[in-house]
Amino acid sequence: MQRRWANITLGIALFLFLVALVFHRQFWAPYLESMSLAGLAGGVADWYAVTALFRHPLGITWLPHTSIISANRDRIVDALATLVETELLSVGFIESNIAKLQVSRQIIRLLQAPPSPEIRGAITEAVNQLLSLMPEDKLADYLERFTADKVHGMDLSDYVVSIVKWLVQSENDRPLFAFLARHVIQVLNSVEFTEDMENRLKDMLEKYTKTTTQKLVLGLLESLGTVDYKDLSVTVKAQLIDWLQSKKAFEQFELALVRIMITVRDDAALRERIEGAKDELVTHVPWDRAVDLVMTEVRTRLNQEGLWDGIGKAMGDMADALSANPEQQAMLEGMVKRMTVSLLRRYHPMIGRLVRDNLTHMDEREWIDKLEWYVGRDLQWIRVNGALVGGMVGLLLAILIHLL
Repeated sequence: MQRRWANITLGIALFLFLVALVFHRQFWAPYLESMSLAGLAGGVADWYAVTALFRHPLGITWLPHTSIISANRDRIVDALATLVETELLSVGFIESNIAKLQVSRQIIRLLQAPPSPEIRGAITEAVNQLLSLMPEDKLADYLERFTADKVHGMDLSDYVVSIVKWLVQSENDRPLFAFLARHVIQVLNSVEFTEDMENRLKDMLEKYTKTTTQKLVLGLLESLGTVDYKDLSVTVKAQLIDWLQSKKAFEQFELALVRIMITVRDDAALRERIEGAKDELVTHVPWDRAVDLVMTEVRTRLNQEGLWDGIGKAMGDMADALSANPEQQAMLEGMVKRMTVSLLRRYHPMIGRLVRDNLTHMDEREWIDKLEWYVGRDLQWIRVNGALVGGMVGLLLAILIHLL
């Protein structure tokens, strides 16, 4: 549109010049001729200047200092990238603006405002699409390979030795023994164990009585009620419980732990068996089934309405906790700003690199067209102004010459 007005202005100046030639005998013809010639000269000169910025005027390539932007493209690109990187988006400028931000207040305000239904729907849809694109078989294979590599490089025997050593030295073996003893006592007090104990004691005594005399005496004692297997099992059970609650039992347990630690540490064959069992265990894990179960559970949870209620409640609790604790606010704000500044300083050169790469990879014709689109429209008004100003100057000169 601006180019059209510029061309119309040149056309009007040419028309006025032709009119002045036709009516050259009239008294006003010299003034019109001077004005139109000056307007033509100014308009053509500005047309040449504006056109020479972007291309060769009339396609004449041998004219000097034409197609200036194309000829100096690399220099212009470097200048623009440097301007953006060091001036418009310099490290100091961005850091000063980051320092002015009230990050903690913005985070609290964000946490206090639960996600709108539109945002919830968009996030749910995006995650569902992401899950649908995820190849579960390849994910299972990757998890299996990753776990196998990590487990294979881990010396489980040394971990066992370190754990047992830590248990003994830190005296954490005492609560472990108490936990185990408590559950063993629960088993001993069960009806099933009492009945099994009676049967086993009876079988043991019957196997112990080998001679006929012993069997006869045992049978006599059983018939007289002297041998009561139920009372005997209760007595044995009580003795076992008393032993488990004694200091001696813990000492034996601790001694067993030390023996296990020494054996695992020094027995090369046992260590090899432990490492082999560890590697074999990883191969028997049904990774495909595990991934399928996890993905199914994630999809189910994601599409439940209660999920967002829980997320909204958690966000509200976090906002309340932050609002009530200025120290945590200051710590959070400092952490976010330090992290942001650290990332800025590390990746700031990418700003200029991105500008430079995008402009360099742009096609030359596209590069010129974009510049002309954003800048050339205003430059066309220079042509209009050149014709108008030139015409006014020509008219003024003609009047001065006539007066003088």
